[in-house]
Amino acid sequence: MFSKIAWMIVTMICLMFALTACATGTASKDAGQSGTDTGKNAPAQQSAADLAKKAAEEPTELVFYVTNNGWTEDKFMESYGDPIRKKFPKYTIKFYPQKDGKTFEQAIATNQTIDILISSVGLTPAFLLTYNVQSDISDLIKKYNYDLNRLEPSTVEIQRQLANGGIYGLPVTTSSAALFYNKDLFDKFGVSYPKDGMNWDELYELAQKMTRNDGGQQYKGFTNAFQHLMFLNQLSAPHLDSKTFKALYTADNFKRAFENYARFYKIPGNDLPKNKFTLGGQQDPFYKDQTVAMFMTLSGAGKTYQNLLNWDVVQVPFFKDKPGVGAQSYPNYFYITSTSKHRDAAFQVLAYATSDEYQEWLMKDGVPSVLKDQSKLISSFGINEPFYKGKNIKSLLPAKFAAPTMKTQYQAIADKETLAALGEYTAGKDVNTALREAAERTDKEIAAQLSK
Repeated sequence: MFSKIAWMIVTMICLMFALTACATGTASKDAGQSGTDTGKNAPAQQSAADLAKKAAEEPTELVFYVTNNGWTEDKFMESYGDPIRKKFPKYTIKFYPQKDGKTFEQAIATNQTIDILISSVGLTPAFLLTYNVQSDISDLIKKYNYDLNRLEPSTVEIQRQLANGGIYGLPVTTSSAALFYNKDLFDKFGVSYPKDGMNWDELYELAQKMTRNDGGQQYKGFTNAFQHLMFLNQLSAPHLDSKTFKALYTADNFKRAFENYARFYKIPGNDLPKNKFTLGGQQDPFYKDQTVAMFMTLSGAGKTYQNLLNWDVVQVPFFKDKPGVGAQSYPNYFYITSTSKHRDAAFQVLAYATSDEYQEWLMKDGVPSVLKDQSKLISSFGINEPFYKGKNIKSLLPAKFAAPTMKTQYQAIADKETLAALGEYTAGKDVNTALREAAERTDKEIAAQLSK
């Protein structure tokens, strides 16, 4: 009996010591965290840094693929590969060229590894989702303690939409829409230049002033890259429902955006040639023939115009009820695909491509940064491109991007039918009928693809 009681007492004493030690440890831990979280985070950050260093020093072959046509290995190395190779000397950087529209399909069919897919937000669904090679990198973001808050928020939101809350890739470059204008034409006709902060009605009046016939030569006040403007519209009106893929062209905001951009082609003398839209037909007269006063397109167009005309640039005008809201962001992403066997090494490339160092390197070549805070980098913009000197470069991107719209793998169909509706509208069909019929054609074509 005595031994049983003694055993119970010993057990209780041990338990008391254990509880006391636990409480002391907890108190010490709480004391170490008081006032700052440095004590809590420093070990995790150091661990992430050690893991990143180890991954960067592991000999690895990484294969890159660019979805845009026309990319040669030389262009890839100049644009991306050379600085990556310099940063990671243990990595072997390879480029898998796209020769035609089926190259990526063939690569996947033959089990060709693509570690990093480089794609604009517009082409992403057609490649990443169509061939089911997306891979959520949330685990790598956590493992390497990557700070998404450094990035321009809408570029991250696009990924959240695409990955249903996850994230497939990191943005590396971006653009938006901007209004380019020919200073010589404004000087010729004694009209004041466009300015930042205009609303769309003010731009419309300016386009009317600059549309004229002078000495038998017809001048147009304004043309635009219509499909890009609709794609990046300031009202954040999507073309398609992201779940059903049904066309949303008759929705109020979509119709409003469509009419706003299309009304310029109703100005006498500023018509759409043969009621058919082509990008070249809108842009070439601006910088080649120089018979168009203003052209609205993607903000990277300065690289095309260079010194071919006396141009400058201002912000896209605002809707009166959305002051300060520019067009949507149009980023390019680095995606780690599901075919990659070197996800950790590939993520080091993604992290580096979004670093201050790499982003400043891009800015020097006139490529806008994806970083939220560009104050330290803006002075570097375009210093390697003399044609940017003296230009209003701060207006190439809006101070505030419109909320992004969900892009699907059927965007090409949506773009085609939206342009068809534009042609019908400028030919005289009322806007409601033009958009409704375009929606019907879109739904029919997408349904046919879904049934395959």
